[in-house]
Amino acid sequence: MMTRRQFMNTAALGAAAIGLGNFKPEKPQFIIRFDTESRQREEIKGFFEKVVSVQRTHDIPASFFCLGAAIVKRESEFRAFAREIKEDPLFDPQDHSYSHVGLGYAEGKSIAVLRADYEKSFSVHEEVFGKRPIGVSLCGTKVDGPHLAGFGATEKSRAELDMLAALGVRMVNTFLSGHDSRHEFIDYSELGHPEMMGFPSSNSDNGWVRGRKFGDPVEHIVSQIQENAASGKHMAIMFHDDTEWIDVDDKELDMLKLVADVARENGYELSTHLECYERFKRRIA
Repeated sequence: MMTRRQFMNTAALGAAAIGLGNFKPEKPQFIIRFDTESRQREEIKGFFEKVVSVQRTHDIPASFFCLGAAIVKRESEFRAFAREIKEDPLFDPQDHSYSHVGLGYAEGKSIAVLRADYEKSFSVHEEVFGKRPIGVSLCGTKVDGPHLAGFGATEKSRAELDMLAALGVRMVNTFLSGHDSRHEFIDYSELGHPEMMGFPSSNSDNGWVRGRKFGDPVEHIVSQIQENAASGKHMAIMFHDDTEWIDVDDKELDMLKLVADVARENGYELSTHLECYERFKRRIA
């Protein structure tokens, strides 16, 4: 039997339709991401070594949306992580802005401030990881008013999307009004950027692990995976390095192993965000 890496390198991709931007792989996709943003150098030590071990042992692909300021604060750890994962398709480093700046807010920062923040973060990524990120995960700021309905909601929010595109961003959370940001892949052709993929984003562990908003976290996430799989829906999991390492009783990353196992048992194909984008890119070529 082929390994997952061999399959990703050789298999023909399933039929897809990009009407209204929807990307429909042959199998429902399960995408795991870590918002890697902790600046607590002592408390977070050991996280990268453990996550690498778990992912390789259990063949789990995941994307790491790294905060630029965290990279600077924990530079030696991030550099060691970058060396370890180089050219390994299980690991997909991307960006989470420099200072947790927010996009798509009613009272958001100016375009100049937003651009400078992302440019600063991208520069840090290039220095440490040796390549410029093409994906960003949007930050929740809590200080810039409510989120807008989407990047097309106002002239400024549309300019924010244009700004990301000009910086070379090719994937960002699904954020176009009319699409389900929890489950759908889209493109931004309606806003002039068919080359940009929107990816599903939901199930933040800050709610179901740290906040215990849904009762027992294991029961909750297992039921969510089973329910979405039964409906044939794509699914995303949003982990945070500090939640999974500092706010737990042990350092085994049990939730990462659990969601990967349950997702596979329910017929999901596990992919990084970058793998999904590479498929998407071939569909619009």
